[in-house]
Amino acid sequence: MHQEWDKRYRETQHLYGSEANVFIQDISQRYAISGRTLAIAEGEGRNILYLARTAREKHLAFSAEAWDYSQVALENAQVYAQEQGIELQTRQIDLTTVKWPEDQYDNILCVFGHVDPATRLKTLQGVRQALKNHGHFIGEVYSKAQFAYKTGGPGNPDFLYDPQEILEVFQDDHIVHFFVGDVERYEGQLHQGKSHVIQFMIEVLKK
Repeated sequence: MHQEWDKRYRETQHLYGSEANVFIQDISQRYAISGRTLAIAEGEGRNILYLARTAREKHLAFSAEAWDYSQVALENAQVYAQEQGIELQTRQIDLTTVKWPEDQYDNILCVFGHVDPATRLKTLQGVRQALKNHGHFIGEVYSKAQFAYKTGGPGNPDFLYDPQEILEVFQDDHIVHFFVGDVERYEGQLHQGKSHVIQFMIEVLKK
């Protein structure tokens, strides 16, 4: 499967565009996102690099890490990071098999990271485990309703999110922002038009 993604990223530069996801841009203007930050299923790094630039402009401490299944995407991300003077740690990670660390990150980002249902649950649980107390899980993903829109996302509806899945894993935590509904998204070739999304910023409370 990673060969398929490598091929996509090799054939199309900025497969999902060069600008950060609009929700990530908005949330970073409303809240100071700083500290050790991981972006999962991050592709070519457009979101993590945006947050790193924003933190630099605001003189906030920030360290950037990106995981993706595609080594080609991560190599592209490193090129873009160097062009922007940003130090970026990258790791080729398969979310179906990754061993999640514990209490390591101040923020974890997931923008349109879609996997099968079993892996999705393990990923949500792993994210919570890997966040520090008072760390934040931030992201935007496609909901089950997106399947009818045909404007982006997986061709298999099983790979789309139900809001309740997220809320159940983070039921003991503080919901800073949670939205389910229509937005317009134009990100590269693969996200084009009205979309049904779930947006979230959740503060993890472990103690």
